[in-house]
Amino acid sequence: MKRNYIEGEWINALMRAFTNLGLDTQAIIQDLPGFEGQGFISGQRLDVGSARQMWHRADLQACDPLLGLKAGGSLDYRAVGVLTPVIWHSPTVRVALNNIATFQTLISESGAYKITDKQKPQANRPILEHLVCEYIPTPNVVPVNPHQVLAVVSGTLGIIHAISNGQVQAKTLQVPAAFKQSINTNLLEKALNEQQIKCQVHSQGEHFSLTFSHEHLDIPLPGCDAHLYEINKSYAEDLLRTKRAGLALIDSVKEVIIQQGYSLATIEDVQTQLGLHSRTLQRNLLEQGTRFRQIKEELLKDQAIHLLISKKLSINAVAQQLGYSETSAFHRAFKTWSGVTPKQFCNIRHF
Repeated sequence: MKRNYIEGEWINALMRAFTNLGLDTQAIIQDLPGFEGQGFISGQRLDVGSARQMWHRADLQACDPLLGLKAGGSLDYRAVGVLTPVIWHSPTVRVALNNIATFQTLISESGAYKITDKQKPQANRPILEHLVCEYIPTPNVVPVNPHQVLAVVSGTLGIIHAISNGQVQAKTLQVPAAFKQSINTNLLEKALNEQQIKCQVHSQGEHFSLTFSHEHLDIPLPGCDAHLYEINKSYAEDLLRTKRAGLALIDSVKEVIIQQGYSLATIEDVQTQLGLHSRTLQRNLLEQGTRFRQIKEELLKDQAIHLLISKKLSINAVAQQLGYSETSAFHRAFKTWSGVTPKQFCNIRHF
């Protein structure tokens, strides 16, 4: 089972954005793992399900059809780490967009861009007409919040506008039809125009997407340093390889936990199955910003929510499937993860 995370620095930048928007951040992060005070613990990563719960809670608080745009526009570029110099020193906008798609998982695994060239038929040979950047959310038991994606997409619009000195503009921003009640496309288009981002906004399709004309995409960007670009891109590639190796270890730990019966699994089981010494395993997991207990609890929580909400199993049946000898033990564990009992969770639905 693949594990998905969001980097701690991005989460802290998001918390600052929520604070600046006047939201109650304590209510937003209540009972979520990894937080101390109003900040996320440095060096750790938050699982995608918890990050999405943050956005759902913020959305309920704000009741603002432009929440995603406002939050995305106020995020500190330093929160994206090495991705900032890679984008700013990309030689062209097309390369910058491809770099965003390639290295986005260094920041967040809640979703990723899929870039497609659209062609126009011609008598002799087709010509490139426009480029589409479609944001595909990662499957998770907690559904993505539309404002979470809007923050990413509007942030992309802003940085492309900035690095091209306003020369490159998206032709259209597509908002999924399913989110038309949450995001007012007319208000969004007006707000973008006020930021000098001339982009038509439509409500259609399944995913958020940006469409760019091929004109200007390959024109060299002024002020780029080719040497800095290669240095930072190489560093980003190293980080990506290291992260993939770390996620492979976390996936292996997950598989052992599932095989051993979820709550019944111990760190000794993982050490035996993976052939790793206790200190080696714990050190490698800490390098990935996590621990065995955190991985186990995240899996238990996700699986419990999936069985309760998606499969609609009884609380007793869920407790048995997760390896609890007594339903009361499952109740206590679930309340620790979510702040409410399984029954209360099913009734109030946090998302």
